[in-house]
Amino acid sequence: MPGAPEDDYVDHPIRFYVRTGGRARPTHRLTPATLLIGHTDPASTSVGRQEREVLSQCLGVISMAEIAVHLGQPVSVLAVIASDMIDAGLIGVRPDSDTAAGPSRETLQKVLHALNHL
Repeated sequence: MPGAPEDDYVDHPIRFYVRTGGRARPTHRLTPATLLIGHTDPASTSVGRQEREVLSQCLGVISMAEIAVHLGQPVSVLAVIASDMIDAGLIGVRPDSDTAAGPSRETLQKVLHALNHL
């Protein structure tokens, strides 16, 4: 529209549902704070462009939110892509990240026992 101020909207030529194969739910519980680490050198593996972009960001430990910003993708889309890459062994979740399993059942029982004896 002539005379209308330009906004920051940028249309993506490839829709997000195409990037995720039409899937909306990741196979892993990943949040924006989840820390990822690469297990594979991006140059040494034959993966698609978007996986190579994620791998290039995962040269050290990096959060999902940071990768999403660098790649210009929503975290929800990145979560689906990253879940596939975790399943393929290309990247991993840092153990002390918020997706870690937590204390064992045995540890929790010891804590409960100790609390009952207070």
